[in-house]
Amino acid sequence: MNKSKKAIKGPQKPNKKQFTISPVVWIITGTVLGLALIIGILIDQLYKSPLVTIDENKYYLEDMTYYFYSAESTYDYFNQLYGGSYWDMPYSDSSDMTVRDFAKVETINNFIFEETLYNEAISKGYTLTEEEIDKIDEDIEKILNDSGFSETFIKKNGFTQEYLKDVFTRNTLANRYKKDVIASLDIDEEAIEAEISYDDYRQYDIEYLNISTNKTNEEDFSQVPLSDKEKQLVFDRISDLRDEALTTEDWSSFISEDEEELRYRTSNFLAKDTYFSEDFKNIMMAMENGDVTEVIEEEDGYYVVRMIDNNSPKAYETAVEDAIKKEEEAAFNKEYIENILPNHPYELNTKAISNLRMGRITLVD
Repeated sequence: MNKSKKAIKGPQKPNKKQFTISPVVWIITGTVLGLALIIGILIDQLYKSPLVTIDENKYYLEDMTYYFYSAESTYDYFNQLYGGSYWDMPYSDSSDMTVRDFAKVETINNFIFEETLYNEAISKGYTLTEEEIDKIDEDIEKILNDSGFSETFIKKNGFTQEYLKDVFTRNTLANRYKKDVIASLDIDEEAIEAEISYDDYRQYDIEYLNISTNKTNEEDFSQVPLSDKEKQLVFDRISDLRDEALTTEDWSSFISEDEEELRYRTSNFLAKDTYFSEDFKNIMMAMENGDVTEVIEEEDGYYVVRMIDNNSPKAYETAVEDAIKKEEEAAFNKEYIENILPNHPYELNTKAISNLRMGRITLVD
């Protein structure tokens, strides 16, 4: 009996037409996606976040480059003295803030301070005088032509004539407004002056001839005393010079171009502030104007001194000026915090500011 075998088939899938995407569609899609990616990157790179907003005006890094340069150049000088470690030193023993961080905060605060005063000045009708305009032009000329800045540096930081004129204009008007506010404050200058003792700041102006009684050791460059014979020769020479000095008006004339051991100096001192020894100081304080000392031996050499003015008021006047200025600054800062700054709301973009690294903003070409 013949039996036929039947193949058992599973469920059949319905027939479907194959769908093919045109290469043109792929190209268009890829191009669009690529452009979207590029645009996204460009927006991310080119979009500028303001660092500070003052009176609803936004200020970006390029608006503040001169302020950052001023701070960076000042702090970088000390950084070089410390061999490159100063930026990241603690700013103070009581703070974890580094010098780098403090300099950034200081720069931002200085910008807010100056811009606030400038806005106040403008609101009160301040404009530049002809003298101020000429001074600004001179300062810009010096910066662009006499400061030694490279073209790369100037271009990178945007130090154009227009930019610098805007910065110096704001600075000039802000400073004039500050001076006017200080002049309006009730500061008793006479009371401040009365608190400072003239005797404490009586200044003695002198000039002197000096020859060292030490010589340099050529091996380690240390200072070693002269021998007794050498000291005698030095003493004899400066004694002869003293005799000549008694009838010579211009003591600097003793110093010839090839002079190696004799020094001529002008100096001044206070009774409470001098690098001279106590005995030497007392001798000079007893002198009348025009008096000349005998040859005086100090640890570092022989001296002959002439008293120019034993009662100069310069140190006292400076002390008074400093005390008044200190009081003025304190009074103005109080006025600024209480009555000026509150009228000029500001906002800090902490994220944008935190991305800035002092020492690398304007100084690197």
